[in-house]
Amino acid sequence: MKKYSYRKLLIILFMLNLFAITVFYIKYCKSQLPNTIHIKKGEKISLCYNIPASATINNQKIKLNRTFIFQKCSSGQYEMKTSLFGAIPLKKIKVKVVDGQKVIPSGQVVGIYVETNGLLVIDTDGFTGENGVDHAPSKNKLYRGDYIKKIDGADVLSKKQFIEKINQSNGNSVTLTVSRRSKVLKIKIKPEFSKTEHMYKIGAWIRDNTQGIGTMTYIKKDSFGGLGHGIYDMDTGKLLKIKGGFLLTPQIYSIKKGKSGTPGEIVGSIEYKEENIIGSIKKNTEKGIYGTVSDTESKAYEIGYRQDVKKGKAYILSNLTGSMKKYEIRISKVVPSDTDVLKSMEIEVTDKRLLNLTNGIIQGMSGSPIIQDGKLIGAVTHVFVDDPTKGYAILMETMIYEMKK
Repeated sequence: MKKYSYRKLLIILFMLNLFAITVFYIKYCKSQLPNTIHIKKGEKISLCYNIPASATINNQKIKLNRTFIFQKCSSGQYEMKTSLFGAIPLKKIKVKVVDGQKVIPSGQVVGIYVETNGLLVIDTDGFTGENGVDHAPSKNKLYRGDYIKKIDGADVLSKKQFIEKINQSNGNSVTLTVSRRSKVLKIKIKPEFSKTEHMYKIGAWIRDNTQGIGTMTYIKKDSFGGLGHGIYDMDTGKLLKIKGGFLLTPQIYSIKKGKSGTPGEIVGSIEYKEENIIGSIKKNTEKGIYGTVSDTESKAYEIGYRQDVKKGKAYILSNLTGSMKKYEIRISKVVPSDTDVLKSMEIEVTDKRLLNLTNGIIQGMSGSPIIQDGKLIGAVTHVFVDDPTKGYAILMETMIYEMKK
């Protein structure tokens, strides 16, 4: 009886291990396939994914572990269904046939100023009232990441205006219209008088704008894409909801070199003057910032898609030194799937000039365009924390698609 129970236990453990291995392998195979394949109209491309999977597109069957050729003449979108060993469904891949398009790589270091879409609540806090009583009117009413849109039904235009409205309440309750995640809430708060600041307050830390330095990636007619990642609030860690902003010519003071554990940065400032405005920011997304800018007469490059990117030599463009230069990098990894679009490539700075200047990738270089084989293929997004010579990049096809949304 004991032998039977022992054998049964072994069989169960074997089956559990087999199931776990199967699940892991299916997950691995999915990670080797892209969500979307872009094909330039009339172009012939060869692909191979080196997994024992098959696919069906337009009733045509394809073995994905062998080199297969795509050639579509007319624009449009197709669906390619994939399966493992011809039996286990993996994923549906969108095949988009697109017209050839060109954009102008920028590489221009820019000042970025954006205004939040409402007042962003960073945190709540308490303060001492007239009689030594502690007050915290906003506690458990407002939360980090909330956006205050209105006060007593009137739009909130600025942090300064909001503070004035609260003080003018003379301690009478106010109703705030607040955006919290996807909900709009009405919240009543009674301001209290602050003994130290001699004014009525609600005990909330708020922000109505933020600014920094980054890089414009490309220009397409009168539109631009930049950064390669979104602008996040430094206190809440959340993507900023913006109502608009500007690209400006920054004043660069110095370059702080990066080192292991401490990212470097472009040290500078932004002065909001009409003559400094380069363009307007319309969207802040996880995949970059987008807006309008004056057209330029610089050379346009074809967009390179995922299948065009390969390991090896490439270049980034940057005007860190005040003039536009091309710096050599090496692409060490190209991620086949869209698991994390901001880390679609791993890159390493190999150019001695840039290494001497920055030690690699520093804050402010996010958005620097990447050129390979005469095509614009992506943009720098992040630096490795432990090695400033290495970093991540987003594919250009991702940024172009995001701009059109």
